[in-house]
Order: sequence, then C-alpha cells, then structure tokens
Amino acid sequence: MPARRLRIGAVAFLCCFVAGCDVAIDGAAGISPAEQQRVDRRAEQRGAVESALKALEQAPAVVYKSTIKDASGKPAELLFRITRNGSAHGALPVDGQTVQVVSADKQLYLAATPEYWKAHGLGNSDQYGTNWVRTDSTDLPVNAVEVLNPRKAASTLRTAVSAMKPLTDPVRSKLPDGTEVYDIRSGPGALQVTTAAPHRVVSFAPSLVDAAGGKTLGAEMRVEPLAGDALKKLQTDLDGAIGGVGQPFDALTQVSVSVVNDKLDCTDFVGSCRATIDVANTVIGGVSGTPVRLTLTVEFTAQSLGGQTCTADANAAPDTTTSMTCEVKFRLPNRNASYQVQAKPSARGEVRAPVDVNGAREKLKSEFATLGG
Repeated sequence: MPARRLRIGAVAFLCCFVAGCDVAIDGAAGISPAEQQRVDRRAEQRGAVESALKALEQAPAVVYKSTIKDASGKPAELLFRITRNGSAHGALPVDGQTVQVVSADKQLYLAATPEYWKAHGLGNSDQYGTNWVRTDSTDLPVNAVEVLNPRKAASTLRTAVSAMKPLTDPVRSKLPDGTEVYDIRSGPGALQVTTAAPHRVVSFAPSLVDAAGGKTLGAEMRVEPLAGDALKKLQTDLDGAIGGVGQPFDALTQVSVSVVNDKLDCTDFVGSCRATIDVANTVIGGVSGTPVRLTLTVEFTAQSLGGQTCTADANAAPDTTTSMTCEVKFRLPNRNASYQVQAKPSARGEVRAPVDVNGAREKLKSEFATLGG
C-alpha cells in the first residue's frame, strides 16, 4: 500500500510539471503572423538606413542639391559640393537668398548680396556685396562646412533616426524617377533612403543636421556621392575658385578710420582747389601687417559755383596716419570775383585678406590624391 501511494504522487507531480511547460511555450509563441511581418519590416528598414548612412559616412565627397526661386520666380537648382575633409564649393539657399561658398585650406569665403551682409550687421555691406569676403561660420546661420561634411552629416542623421518612434510601420514611396524610398519622419524633418541595395541617402531635411539653423537652408536637401570624374571636376572647380576670389574683403578684421587733420588750398583766378587730409586707421584682428585700403571722399561747395566731389585711394600700414590729397576745379564765371569754398572730407577703410593661391592649390592636390581624385 505505501508503494502504490508513492507512484500515484509521482505521476501527479509529473503531470503538473508538463502542464507548466505547456503554458510557458504557448506564451512565448504569442506573436501573430501579422505582427511578425511588421517586426521584420521595421528591421529591414533599420538595416537599409544604417547601410545608407555608412555609405554616406565613407563617401570621399558628396553633392547637395536644393531648389530656390530665381529673380523671375522660376525654380533654380543650387549645388553644394563638399569633401569629407571640408573643402567645399557651391551655393546654399540661405533664407531664400543664394550665398556662394568656397572653403579651402581651412579658409571660408562667401559671396552674397549687400542685403545679406547688411542683415548680418556689417557696415561695409555695399562693398561686401561686390566681391568675395573672407569670414568664418558665424556669417552663415548654420556651419555648413561642418554639418554637411558627409561624415558629420551621417553621424548626426544616425542620432536623429535613433530618436524616432521604433514601432512606427515603415512608409514607402516612389520618387518621380521611379526610385522606391523609405520615408522616415521625425517631427518636421524627414529622411529618405533607397529601399533597394546598395542603399543610399536620397534626401533629408537640413533641420535634422542642425536643429537651430538648418531650417534656414530650406525643407529638403538631396544628396548624391561624388567619385571618379565628378570628384576630379570638384578639384578643378575648387582650383579655379581659389584663383578667382582675388583680394577678398576680410570680415574677420575690424578697422576704423577718422579724419584727424585737413587743409584746403585754392589757386586764385584758376578755380583749382586741393584738400590735404590726414587719415588715421585703427585695426583689430586680422593678419599682422596686412595693409589697410583707404578711400577718401571730399565734397567741395562754393557759393554760386555749385558743388563737386573727388576721391582718392591709398594703402596704409595698420594703426598709422596717412596724408591724402584730392583736387577739383571749378569753372569761374568771373575771374575777378571772390568765392568762398568749403570742403567736407570723409574716409573709410577696408582690409583685404591675403590669399596664398599656390599654397592652397598644392594642399587641394594632396587632399584629392588621398580621396581618389
């Protein structure tokens, strides 16, 4: 009798153990086929995005394309090309305006309208709008040379994607050329990558790479890798651009000028009047020893003779006083009469940035040799 009770108890314990195993297995297999398909689709999208970002990260150079309206209101495409080392050439659509950009040998040169420079608080806006200007990233609302560097852009986009909702079902769409892409959205920004391998980034919202200033570059930037002949053309264009910046204005240098002494001489019975003006300049920042270009303007007025204006230019050493002269000639209706002449001088100064064209070109040559150009 005792042995029989032991066997029954053992069987009862075994049945409970098996039943417990059955419940655990049913719970683990609770995902539905439809949900499993969604999980697989999300994993497929994550793989495509990471593959596309790695391709962007490893690209020797890329071209960004954006659209802006030209003077007639028609859409115009802007191109901005940049290497993974930060050498760049092209145009950016800053707040609806076109800003030309050249970056080489760790120097940034911009060309924009007088209105653009005025909006950035530069007193020489009318002058700056006529030529290239050496400056730094603070004169752009976004540090384009940094954030659009393919390696930096890939890293920032990866961070932005990681913050997106992981359970969102992937959205696919087709571009006008038939290319199928994943549309990944984060707030107001979007990223597009191809669904087919080899995966690549097709476009993204600039706000994804710079939350503060990116929106000034528009809603979308399309991106393509550069290699082969396209990479060689970028080198050629950069080489030509460096030679074309000439003597750019230096926005990194502050210069103030003042008239400290003036003298007016007029020749009797002839009508010739000469102003001799001492112009002092004070320079803050910039390359030591770079000359200041002075422009003197003198407005002459004489009773019953009207007014005349003359200008003069001179190069001066920084923090010096320079004597400048300017002359006009009035037409005298009566040589025996006396006329009172007054002269009102004004002066302005500017600093032109020295550009080592040959040195920059040699560095570009070395850079593109390592990039495969």
